[in-house]
Amino acid sequence: MLRDERSMSATPLSVPEVVERGLIRCFRDYGEALNLPLVSDAAQAVRADRLATVCERRARWWGVLLRWVFSPACDLSLVFGAALIDAIQHEQSSGRFWRRVAQEFRDATDGRDVDTEHAGWVL
Repeated sequence: MLRDERSMSATPLSVPEVVERGLIRCFRDYGEALNLPLVSDAAQAVRADRLATVCERRARWWGVLLRWVFSPACDLSLVFGAALIDAIQHEQSSGRFWRRVAQEFRDATDGRDVDTEHAGWVL
């Protein structure tokens, strides 16, 4: 379970602790983006862009941890690296998804044709 950012001490941090702090911020930012008001297509595009940005940030944080897992400083099983690769790929895929959604809402705002496969989504 992730700890509250405020409860962490000011002592030097390990790589997993730094990543944990970054992920805490990402989870907070993702929740804030989910709660943005959806009053228009433009607002939906902003929300989707923010969600994409957070997914991309989470992928980068998992990448930091992946590099540590495969470093000589880490004695964890390589199975953790495999799980991190999956986490990175998932976040990258989610980021691409939200970027496509944002573009579709921008297209709808500008009066351009929207991809009919996803038209009418209520996010």
